[in-house]
Amino acid sequence: MAIRSRRLSKDNTYDALKQKIIVSELEPNQPVHEENLAALLGVSRTPLREAIQRLENEDFLIRQPNGRLRVASVTLKEVEEIFHIRSMLEGYIARSAAKHATEKDIVNLTTMITKMKHSFQLGDNQNFVTYGFEFHDYLSEISELRTFEKVLNQLRDHSLRYCRFVSMHGDWNTQADEEHDLILQMIAEHNEDGAEKAMRDHILSSLSTALDRIKGIEDKLEA
Repeated sequence: MAIRSRRLSKDNTYDALKQKIIVSELEPNQPVHEENLAALLGVSRTPLREAIQRLENEDFLIRQPNGRLRVASVTLKEVEEIFHIRSMLEGYIARSAAKHATEKDIVNLTTMITKMKHSFQLGDNQNFVTYGFEFHDYLSEISELRTFEKVLNQLRDHSLRYCRFVSMHGDWNTQADEEHDLILQMIAEHNEDGAEKAMRDHILSSLSTALDRIKGIEDKLEA
């Protein structure tokens, strides 16, 4: 029981710390110190150090030459790489989802789209991102492409971090809402070519928005 409790504590610490980075509660490039993080999370040093090591391995935390830690930067180069890889992987996932989707799947996807539309209309950018990722995750599940899904999961939280960062600094445009509609339409019609193209176009459009937003933020900081 003690071993299981320790594992839960370690995993919970890792999840909590990663979440604070993803939502920018711990901001890009922010210096972090073990004692402050331990107090923030209400944990002891042992699970915290294990969590830090995992997040260093995943490039959410950076160990500087002087040994000090900082939160990973938000960079144009990284977001380009992540979204281009996503466009290729998720395009093929959408193709496979269009092949395998059942009527029940279409109903579930439609419900997710409805939630996205509602949050978009309310200007609730963070929930718009949350429901958007649920939509994408569901497509991965029904695609039956397990290796694709595993590879994509390695990028998922970094991608989510960028989307949440972008949402904190402005609204998504109506195009993103319309793009999800088209993806769903292609999947409902079992149009594999159309689903793949619609998904790739959507992710590359999101990349363009992210690049513009990050450049705008950098310009303000330099001004």
